[in-house]
Amino acid sequence: MSSNAPTTAEVRPFPNAKVAPATEAPGVPVQPGVSSPPAEAPVKKKRSVRSFLLPIIGVALLSAGAWYGYDYWTTGRFMISTDDAYVQADMAFISPKISGYVDQVKVSENQSVKAGDPLLVVDDGDYKIAVAQAEAQIATLSKTLDRIDAQTEAARASLQQAQAQKVADQAAADNAGKVAARASQLLKT
Repeated sequence: MSSNAPTTAEVRPFPNAKVAPATEAPGVPVQPGVSSPPAEAPVKKKRSVRSFLLPIIGVALLSAGAWYGYDYWTTGRFMISTDDAYVQADMAFISPKISGYVDQVKVSENQSVKAGDPLLVVDDGDYKIAVAQAEAQIATLSKTLDRIDAQTEAARASLQQAQAQKVADQAAADNAGKVAARASQLLKT
């Protein structure tokens, strides 16, 4: 090479880097023999906050959507809403076999129940009183039956005594009749 030719530094561009066309600055004369300063390598950019937060927000939105979908599928679709003052609901009629005051409720709102599950407990105070009263009545009637049995036995004994008295009176009457007939025969003779 000749010594009068300008020297240029060889610059390699980074991959995917845009190369700007070489232009001369206006008004700056190019001096022969003076080389231009070497081009600086582009500074590596820091990772921006946006590129860090975007995947986190995406995962959070996806998780929230999955949770909402599961909640809707399991319970939300059964919830009653009134946008136009009409209510659609699945209704089931229940009726008690006995009446009374409610002591305890065994289910909560919107809880799933099956046929035969106890829904509430009825206060059993009135029924305990009724059972005690019925047992007292049974005991009273049992004692009344025992008294009537004793009276029946006493009446039978009294009847047997009366029948024995009748037989004794009949024997006494027969004897008196025989004594009278004998006495009357003795008087005739």
